[in-house]
Amino acid sequence: MSLLKSNCIILKEFNLLIECHSGNLNLQSYVDFVKRTSHDPLFSKILNYFIDLSDVVVTVSLDDVEKYNNFTIDNFKWEKKKKVALITETPNQMVFATLFKNSNMQKLKEIEVFSTKENALEWLNSSFDKNEIFSVLSNLRGHSLK
Repeated sequence: MSLLKSNCIILKEFNLLIECHSGNLNLQSYVDFVKRTSHDPLFSKILNYFIDLSDVVVTVSLDDVEKYNNFTIDNFKWEKKKKVALITETPNQMVFATLFKNSNMQKLKEIEVFSTKENALEWLNSSFDKNEIFSVLSNLRGHSLK
């Protein structure tokens, strides 16, 4: 795999930020992505997150997960409970996502790991128009969903 490629869209009407990533996921590239995303005029601290990691190779260490958690604590003070759905496909991704979930230090950020996009969307909000969300995901990824 190559460098991390990231796309995102904020769906204000669903209170949802959708992220799709491919390539090598490392701490610095993801922090840079988060900083850019937080400057989007539609960005809000009340958004829930749908993060598709199914096309990444995770190259972060446990230390990196802790550094990222510290980065979010220092830069994002959550005022309202938020949900973060992490979608994984491989054991490497599942281990990373589980470590990330278990190391979460922010009480207002609820993180869950999913192996299907459907279950992640259901957990985030059962009233989502799943076909609309899947269409957005497909456009972000540039190809059909698996």
